[in-house]
Amino acid sequence: MGLRHALTALAERWDDVRSALSPEDFGELTALVEELLAREGDPAAAEEIAEEVVDLLRGRLRADHPVLVALRERDERRAGAALLPPPVLRTRLGLGPPPSEVEREALSRLLDAPALTADELRAAGHDPGDPGLIRLEHPGGAARWPAFQFAADGRPLPLVRTINRILEAADDPFGAADWWLGDNGWLGGSPVRLMGRVPDERLISAARAETTEV
Repeated sequence: MGLRHALTALAERWDDVRSALSPEDFGELTALVEELLAREGDPAAAEEIAEEVVDLLRGRLRADHPVLVALRERDERRAGAALLPPPVLRTRLGLGPPPSEVEREALSRLLDAPALTADELRAAGHDPGDPGLIRLEHPGGAARWPAFQFAADGRPLPLVRTINRILEAADDPFGAADWWLGDNGWLGGSPVRLMGRVPDERLISAARAETTEV
C-alpha cells in the first residue's frame, strides 16, 4: 500500500501500538516516524525509513494486528480511511501542535482555495460525480471542486485527471488536494504552481513517487 496509507493506518492505532511495544521499541518507532515525516519531500529516503518502520512493527506486533493487515493491503478501499495531510498525521501521532490548531490550518488551506460549485460544473456541461476530479466536502455538507482542475474554458485538465487517478483522489480527495496545493520538496514548489512550467511527465513521476508501495 502507499506510504501515506500506511501512516494513516498507524495513526489510527497509535495508542494500541504503544501498548504493544516495549518503551525502547516505542522510542525507536517514534524516532523513525519523526524522521520519515521530515523526509516526505525525498521519496527515496522516505521509502527506506518506511521499510524500517514496517520491519520494526512486523517483528513486534501479532500478524493479524490491524496495522500489519493495513500494511499488507496493496489497494486499500476502507470506508473512512481517507489519508491525512502530513501536519495532521504529526498531530495524530503525538508529534506536533494541538489538533485544533494543526487541523484548522491544514484543512482551511484546502477548503479556502478557489473552487467551483456543483451548479457551476453542470452549467459548464460537466458531471459533478466525475471520479477523476477532486471533490472536497465543506462543513455542512456543501461540496466544492478546486478550480485548478479546470482550464480557462471550464474543461477539466487532462494532466490533472491523470494525476488525480494516480493519487486515488476519489477515495482520498483531501490527500490529493494537499499534494497539489502543498510544497513538494522533490519538485521544488507546489505542483499546482508548476503546471505548464515543468514537463507534465515530471509532475506525473512525482505523483507516482507519492504512492510508491512499501
